[in-house]
Amino acid sequence: MKITLIDVIFVVLPLTIMGMAFYRRRTVPAPEPGPPASLLEVFLTVLACIPAAIGPNVLVVALTPGMPGMPILVTWALIPSIILLGIVWIAAARWGLSRLTNRIWTGLWVGFAASAALDVFRLTSFSLGMLSANLPRMFGQLILGTMAQGPTSVSDIVGGFYHFWISASFGLAYALLAGRTRWWGGLIWGLIIEIGMMTTPPMVMFMHTGYFGLNLGKGLLNKVFIGSLIPHIFYGIALGLLLERYIRHKGSILKIAREVFSPSGAGSTVSHEALGTGPRRGA
Repeated sequence: MKITLIDVIFVVLPLTIMGMAFYRRRTVPAPEPGPPASLLEVFLTVLACIPAAIGPNVLVVALTPGMPGMPILVTWALIPSIILLGIVWIAAARWGLSRLTNRIWTGLWVGFAASAALDVFRLTSFSLGMLSANLPRMFGQLILGTMAQGPTSVSDIVGGFYHFWISASFGLAYALLAGRTRWWGGLIWGLIIEIGMMTTPPMVMFMHTGYFGLNLGKGLLNKVFIGSLIPHIFYGIALGLLLERYIRHKGSILKIAREVFSPSGAGSTVSHEALGTGPRRGA
């Protein structure tokens, strides 16, 4: 599978967005004070985490023996999850949950833009023969059920968009769970993603590389692990640097939940304010 013009376009677009984002905020602004936590915010954040998890994991499930394939999972899991995210986003905006709306939007576009940092090195690794497959091309064939027929322009576009959605989902998940952190939090997240990739069916079973590519010999210095590790390192760095600039509030979902459910917090009684549907303190 060679590198195509579609691959190049799918790198240039997010790379342009990433460059514009760094140009717009060359330095890291001070975080804004967080709004009062509410039970509704916690509930909607949990709902938003569902699409963030489904995005990359439909591939994992589809390539697990005995599980439904990508065409079924895209129809009955991936697309409904994207609709759910849209509903949550609209609800959060409707009820004035500024922290959550900022995290949803920023997590998505930053995850999308950071895919450029990954793809520059992923395509380089593929060109050098370190990776045996151009994964987005394979994604498109899996989604359309055309693995036997080979890639087409349509399958390449479908696979490219799914690749973008995976990257956006990881950005969304980090924004929802961790909020605003230092840039190196994104690097750690990129390494966690790499561990997941190296220990789940797409690489271990479908690509026949084994855990961390150990079936190829040379231990952890094998070409598949190194060829995948470097792109995910740069993805994590780009993700962390952008989220540090554009996520407005500090505070993980656990901290927000503690504020709601602590005896002295907003969630000690179920009120309109705790639900996020009434007058807000500190507005």
